[in-house]
Amino acid sequence: MLTQLSRRDWQRFFARVSAALAARSVSIDCNGLDEELPGDRIDLLSVSYEPEGGELALLLEGDRRVARHLRHVHVHLEEDLLYSMELVDADGRREFVVLRKPLQVLL
Repeated sequence: MLTQLSRRDWQRFFARVSAALAARSVSIDCNGLDEELPGDRIDLLSVSYEPEGGELALLLEGDRRVARHLRHVHVHLEEDLLYSMELVDADGRREFVVLRKPLQVLL
């Protein structure tokens, strides 16, 4: 089940995701990201969030994707395990990041 994160929690949440990814990268299903990505999964290496511009950068294996002017962030989080994220930008475009194995994100 997806839960909408409050905008005031985004910076703290993405900092914790980034810290968790520093310990280990995770494979994600990239069907929701972009048709240009090869294959059906790729490694997510890190994330960085810039609150002033509302920009989230996803560093993927061999690629970098940026969601600009984020309007909504929804997460599937059970206890401390992150399963997926849905990112919605100012134009209503949705990016789905589905982790192949959940990532422990200490909240």
